[in-house]
Amino acid sequence: MPRGRGPFMNNGGTSTAPAPAYERLENGDVALKQVLSRLFGASDLEGGSHDILRLAGRGDDLEELQERIQGDPLLVALILRRVNSPYYRLDKPAPDLATACRLLGFDEMRNLAMTVLLSRMFREPLEVGTYSTTGLWNHSVAVATVAQLTSRVCGGAVPTEAFVAGLLHDIGYLLTCRRLPRDFSRLVDGLRIARDTPDLERRLYKFDHAELGAYVAAQWSTPEPIVDAIRHHHHVERYGGNHRELVYVVGAANYLCSRAGWTALGVHNAALPPNTTYEALELDEVALGIIWRELTPTLERSTYLAEA
Repeated sequence: MPRGRGPFMNNGGTSTAPAPAYERLENGDVALKQVLSRLFGASDLEGGSHDILRLAGRGDDLEELQERIQGDPLLVALILRRVNSPYYRLDKPAPDLATACRLLGFDEMRNLAMTVLLSRMFREPLEVGTYSTTGLWNHSVAVATVAQLTSRVCGGAVPTEAFVAGLLHDIGYLLTCRRLPRDFSRLVDGLRIARDTPDLERRLYKFDHAELGAYVAAQWSTPEPIVDAIRHHHHVERYGGNHRELVYVVGAANYLCSRAGWTALGVHNAALPPNTTYEALELDEVALGIIWRELTPTLERSTYLAEA
């Protein structure tokens, strides 16, 4: 493990905050489920995204994926624009969707299609204090790319799963802003740097964005590892399930992006993950050095994916 007080190191001990509401949800709290089901559900996902997202949990049929994308000409155009951007650094441009699918493969093309489709949920500009939908979207794409980078370096979680989990990890903020605008405005007004935002959320509306995001992602038939990463990305040390590496990767990526200025709510309020996170991922000084060195270039490249 690395020593000292670098950007990855937590010298303040483990969290002693009360257990979040998602533990009640996992334990079958019917009342909490009823509250969430009344406010949110699968219909919150933009049309077309359901089919692409479900492909994350089964098979790798590139031909089927291509057919689904081909039915939406605007989606095809937006995908090709990103494929031919500096993000992918292709030797020569891909002239059509078939070529792009061959070059990227199923997992990368599926993730790119999801990115473009989900961007439609953020297209209505909205600002509430330090928060903006544009800022949240840029943060989501940044965490997706940094989670993928971290996964590749540590050799733990599946990189494509890390991307999807990073992309969706803060979807709860967007949904809360839409459905509970007054409470969300109070949340933003009450933000403090390094404050535990989920704790403030639970005091305002009895659940937090990670819990909500996991609930809605499950309604979208998202695979369990990704749902777990969404649910636990703020308090990774409390996770005791079977997908620890993915949860830890997303938690670390969320912190790194926020610290670097790609924040979800306009302020850096993501807590530093405990040192056990890096130990569990077997990230030594060399590996952490690689991630830190590649962080800024990765974040800069992520802007090409996040563009409208």
